[in-house]
Formats: sequence, structure tokens, C-alpha cells
Amino acid sequence: MKFCVKNDLSIFEFHDSKFSFVSYDGTDLVVSASMVNIHKDTPQNTSDHDLEITSAQITFKNFHSPTYEPGRVWEMGEDGKSYPVGPQVIFREKDAIDRILEELQNEITVFYFEKEDHGYSIGGCGIEPYFTMEFDFDHVIVCWDEYKEKAWYELYRQYRYDAVLQTPNGDVAVKLWVGYDEEPLYDKESLEQQLTVNVGCTFDDKDYWGHGSDYLWIDAFADLQRQLPEGVFLKCCLTCKHGNLCPVGNDRNKVFCTKDVLITQKSDLYFYTEDDGEREKRSRQYCGLCEDYQPQTNDFYTYNDYLYELKKS
Repeated sequence: MKFCVKNDLSIFEFHDSKFSFVSYDGTDLVVSASMVNIHKDTPQNTSDHDLEITSAQITFKNFHSPTYEPGRVWEMGEDGKSYPVGPQVIFREKDAIDRILEELQNEITVFYFEKEDHGYSIGGCGIEPYFTMEFDFDHVIVCWDEYKEKAWYELYRQYRYDAVLQTPNGDVAVKLWVGYDEEPLYDKESLEQQLTVNVGCTFDDKDYWGHGSDYLWIDAFADLQRQLPEGVFLKCCLTCKHGNLCPVGNDRNKVFCTKDVLITQKSDLYFYTEDDGEREKRSRQYCGLCEDYQPQTNDFYTYNDYLYELKKS
């Protein structure tokens, strides 16, 4: 196989991965693993993101000292605490091997795969709704050929920014959250990238959320404005009449401040966004704010989609 890692499980994430049986010769256990992720900045993954491996083969050399413990039902006691019902059952050695192999032949979902003081532990579900297996080995080898996509937890990003709301009682500082999910979906036999963006804040002890699908987040910011109480406005560089987008290619969470020059058309922005020095000097984040803030209006030209998105029903 193209990639192989020996005796280093620390570079992998196994949560929600699937293990299935390949072979067991009485000494070495081999499983097939899907939905395994590998960390970025490793010799096998030099990208900027953790990646999901399409399919890996894991070989546990000299698999030994196994135990298998089925999960137990838990009930609430009179003291409000939960307690297991029935005796604890732990299978060891051959009995444990038999149950582990049976689970793998059915396929298991791995909740965790951790190093313990005396070996390793896997918690998961399969035939049993929940079980724990413990074991050890002399060596472990993980091999694979290709990657599928970004790791599932890389597909949802969350950010928090300091922001300001303009209210009838003056400006109010809030925390604004942005989360977006880049989960790819198949549509009519072609892979299309669907983006879900959520922008929210808390004002007067109530949560307000806007939703959108634009990769620049602007439609979600506009939708949040529509949800806010009457007379309350987002006061930031994105909603400012001096906050312009780039005419030759935009980045999310970036506008360019032109408060000191007059912009009357798209082409007026070329110098300020193409010259590296001007671009760096004028670059602002959406939630930025200065004393020269003025809201966007229909009678002042701003190369920015915010007002357009705000007018959508």
C-alpha cells in the first residue's frame, strides 16, 4: 500500500470509525477500517487539514491479553444518581477472542480507541448496543492507499468575534458566533458542494440566528439582521458604506475600507485591492468597527452584497 505507519496510533482519530474482520490466524489480527482520520502536518498528510482515509488495513501483531465486557443497563437511584443493573460480566482470553471476532465479523462502530496502563481499550457498539474490549499487541501497522475528503470535524468550523449592535439605548457589545458546514452532497450524479452558514448573537437574554448558504457568509449576516428586534442593527465593517468587497476575487470575512476615497463604480476599487500595500492597509474583518462607521444606504455606492441580501424575503 502507498502509506504505512508502524507503532504510532497518536496521529489518527478513530471516533465513529468502522472496524470489520479481515483475518485472524491465532496470533495476528487484521481488520479493515473506514472513516479513520489522520492528523495534518504528518509525513503522510502534509495538507492543512486532517483527512479521512478511504479505507485502511490495521494489523495487530501478536494480539494478546483480550477481555470483552458487554454494556449494562443503568437506572436512576433514589439519590438521583445512575447505577448499573445486574452483575458485571467480563470475558477473558478465548471467550473474549470469540466475542471480539464475532463483533468484527458483524462490523463495529468505534467510540474511542485509547492507550491504557496495560494495553489498549476500544469502546463501541455492534451486536451489543455497547461493549468494551481491552487487549495488547507487540506491534501495530496501519496501511492505506488514498484519502476521501477532509475529516468530518474539519467540515464544520466555528468562530467567535467581538461585535457591536446599535440600539435605541446606545451601542451594545456582543459576542457573535459564526459556524459553517461544508458537507458535500451528491445531486443528480454530480458532486455539489453545499455550504450551510449560521451566524448568531445573544441580545437582551435572547438568542438570534441568521442562516445562509453563501461562502462569503454575507447572506447569513443579512438574515441575522432580519431576525434582530426593530431598531437594533449590526454595526460593523460589513454593514458600513465604506466596506467594499474585492472586484477580482473575495475572501470570507474580509472587506476593504475606503473611507478616505470616493468609490462610484466597481473599477474604482482595482488599485486599492490589487496593490499589495493598499490591500494590506485597507483589509478589515466583517465585525471590525471604527469611529467613521456609517451604515450602507441605497444612494451611496458600496461594492458589497449586504444590502442586496438584506432585501431578500
